[in-house]
Amino acid sequence: MIRHIVLLQVSSSETPETVANVLTGVEAAALATSGVVSFAGGPKMSGSGMSQGFTHGYTIDFFDEDARDLYLSELDRDGIGRRLSDIAVGGLGGILVMNINIADIRKPDDARSKKLQLRWV
Repeated sequence: MIRHIVLLQVSSSETPETVANVLTGVEAAALATSGVVSFAGGPKMSGSGMSQGFTHGYTIDFFDEDARDLYLSELDRDGIGRRLSDIAVGGLGGILVMNINIADIRKPDDARSKKLQLRWV
């Protein structure tokens, strides 16, 4: 399996509605592609302070490279790839893409459900 990771530096001049529409288009293209296992994406969450200007991101898990390539052609066909570069700072320069092999996903030895323990004080 392949995990396709995309990080976006979205221009501050873009409206939240425009960004949401583009990401919805990416999601639709992904989920309509044969061989796609999952899609997740959205704006960055606060916390680490290490986002280096990246404001949004998404991941897509593909069954194999053929599925990934089919998805990429779907982006070209629907113009979603162009719309992604339109909202990114510097066009393609504001987009980071990485593919990693996740065929061997490892889990902690204690794979039980880890329920958060909270108490009222």
